[in-house]
Amino acid sequence: MLAAIHASLLAISLLLLVYIAFQDFLTFRIRNVHVLTLLFLSLATLAADATSPWLPDVAAGAVLFVLGVAFWAVGMMGAGDAKLYFPLGLLVGWGGLAAFAVFLLAASMLFLLAVKLAVALPASQGKTRRRMHQIAEGQGVPYAVPMAAAAIAAVMLGYL
Repeated sequence: MLAAIHASLLAISLLLLVYIAFQDFLTFRIRNVHVLTLLFLSLATLAADATSPWLPDVAAGAVLFVLGVAFWAVGMMGAGDAKLYFPLGLLVGWGGLAAFAVFLLAASMLFLLAVKLAVALPASQGKTRRRMHQIAEGQGVPYAVPMAAAAIAAVMLGYL
């Protein structure tokens, strides 16, 4: 029963993460209510997993959060992106941090490639292409997109 609750909470968390990434792509904003909801779901997911200790996963969230705050402090990312790192660390866990880092690098490179390819096409052909042009022009970067992709990949890798 507890395993089913854990799996359900994890699935809801990952779906919310996709929604957050989509909203960040559309608006360049991550709402605090979404981060807090993901934090609550992440903590509930940890609590529902009776087989694993929670302290290393909280440490993973803290490490990512400190890195995010450092990036925010030097102007490399927005505050919403920095806050998002804590619940991502809880979801990924200490054992998934290395995979998360590798997937984050890959997802960031793929996203950058997608932006570069979209710039080669006319901007007037759809909302997504116009948004990619705005990203290429430096009007904002939706960091939640590669962060969410990396977190989802790292979580799924942990279940293989």
